[in-house]
Amino acid sequence: MKKNNNNDNNLKKYFTKSRILTIIAVFLFLAMFFRDNLVSNKQVKSDTQYIPYDSFIGMVDKGEVEYVFINNASPSTVQFLPTQAYLKDKNILLTQDGYYKLTEELSKTKDTSIDSKIIPTDGKLRFITENPNSENFKEDLLTKGIRVFSVKTSETLSLIFMLLLNFLPFILILAFMMYFQRRMEPADSEVVTDVPDTRFQNIAGYENLKNDSKFILDFLKNPQSYEKIGARLPNGVLFYGPPGTGKTLMARAIAGEASVPFYKVNGSDFVELYVGLGARRVRKLYKTARENAPCIVFIDEIDSIGGARGAHRGSSEDDKTLTALLNELDGFSAKNGVITIAATNRLQDLDPALVRPGRFDRQVAVPLPNKEERIQILNLYKEGKKISPSIDIDKLASKTIDFSPSELENLLNESAIKAVTRGSDIIEQEDIDDSYLKIIIKGDKKEDKHQTETEKKIIAYHEAGHAVIGHLLGKPILEVSVIGTTSGAGGYTLSQPKEGLRTKSDMKNEIKELYGGRAGETMIASSDDEITVGAVNDIQRATRIINSYIKILGLNGSLINLEELGMKRPTDEIIEQAEQISNELFEETLDMLKKNKNKLDTLANMLMDKSLVDSDTFLSIMNDTKEEWEKEEKVVDLIKADDKSDETYI
Repeated sequence: MKKNNNNDNNLKKYFTKSRILTIIAVFLFLAMFFRDNLVSNKQVKSDTQYIPYDSFIGMVDKGEVEYVFINNASPSTVQFLPTQAYLKDKNILLTQDGYYKLTEELSKTKDTSIDSKIIPTDGKLRFITENPNSENFKEDLLTKGIRVFSVKTSETLSLIFMLLLNFLPFILILAFMMYFQRRMEPADSEVVTDVPDTRFQNIAGYENLKNDSKFILDFLKNPQSYEKIGARLPNGVLFYGPPGTGKTLMARAIAGEASVPFYKVNGSDFVELYVGLGARRVRKLYKTARENAPCIVFIDEIDSIGGARGAHRGSSEDDKTLTALLNELDGFSAKNGVITIAATNRLQDLDPALVRPGRFDRQVAVPLPNKEERIQILNLYKEGKKISPSIDIDKLASKTIDFSPSELENLLNESAIKAVTRGSDIIEQEDIDDSYLKIIIKGDKKEDKHQTETEKKIIAYHEAGHAVIGHLLGKPILEVSVIGTTSGAGGYTLSQPKEGLRTKSDMKNEIKELYGGRAGETMIASSDDEITVGAVNDIQRATRIINSYIKILGLNGSLINLEELGMKRPTDEIIEQAEQISNELFEETLDMLKKNKNKLDTLANMLMDKSLVDSDTFLSIMNDTKEEWEKEEKVVDLIKADDKSDETYI
């Protein structure tokens, strides 16, 4: 009920008498203007007989023009009526109600001016030419026996037209001012909401996060308990984590469980071109929230306005908006009954003043789901979908490491779409596999019919190199293909990433797997000149990892985060270290492929023949390779027994 009253008050406030009168006046002016235009357009579009001025003078000299009509409302043209002989010569039908009635009325007229309603409007009798606007034009016509009439137009219409012509720019300016004034006011969607129907039961997994959020529910329901003991509750709670992990859904569920209004805005809603508008929106939002307390204000992507202030800040307007938000948070107390929940994907970019005690001092991580949570999420999202009993949700959860809840939902939705396009009313495993592939490779398969055997061989050894190295390093290989994709890749190798903490060894192995493609091409190239640029994306990703390895993660002999010291551009020393790591890892990768060349050749030949190799076929090829490689590596491990650096966790 309060929401409807607010709507009515806002409407009454906006539609004041002065604004209504202004709108009516503008509407009437524009209506007259467009009416006049419509009449004018209707006349222009009729079948008017246009005669060039030279031809008109020729007709005058021959005595073929009988009447001329000069209209001041149309100063660029002159209308005239030829003689009866001329019209008959042009095979124009002369009717009793048309031509003869018109000429009779004109001949009886003794005045030199006539009403605009009398002159011909029929296209067959409506002749026009250019108006020379010369002083002797009318006199020359009269001396040659041609009657010249001045056309009288409606004084009211002329007055309105002149007013419009003079005041139209001001009307347009007024209209734009009203439009921008409306745009500058905070949108109703920012301050109007309902109690969400989302509950914790609508969120699969994340039990720890739900438990951490229960203190908010308790505060909203029993604030007196906290006041009695003198506890200071945080004014803001900050959810941070990767995109798609359900931060907004969790905030809605908290409001739903507490049965309080939920005010959702996006940080970018406060970013405005006009000075002071962002801060004004913040103040209006919190004013409405206080009027409807207890409630929850949710600010998504708060980094849009809450970024660290400094030299790289967008503008002073952003600073004013952030300051307004900080002031609102400082003004809250337990009696307000308003809790602000914010969400961000970039916690490190927030201004320190925003996350200090008393503001967003309660920070809750919303991570990517683990396997058990992915099982729960998949089971939740499969409700309402017809899925084949043969689909193993446990296996699918193991396969979807690093998938967010939104990506898992998208996976099942894409699978349902695939099933429909396939003509089936049930989701099968092939639909799941195709959708999984589409998400991973960011596109669909696209076979290149113009691909040569040489190109296919290079791609086959490239992908075989990725797959063999990944397998030897202990990563499950799901599928290898030399079928191109709509994202531009010539082939792909699907592998299952490791779940959990990443070690120094994991990062090295990831680089080796990326280098496997270039190493595979090197195995069949007779010289460096024959190596293609197909590994450009692999090299870019590997370089990014090496950069983090040296500058950020402290894994190369120094426990200094060089970027925190302001080092954005690499020094010669950093480049030298990166080249050394890259060369060592590539040589190790190439050596691994040389020791398993027979398996590399077998896999590449099978890819050239069948274009796609599944996990079972791949394992049958690699069955003995890993054991042989491990035996050789054990000898090396004995020599490096004292080196424990590869077990450093990050």
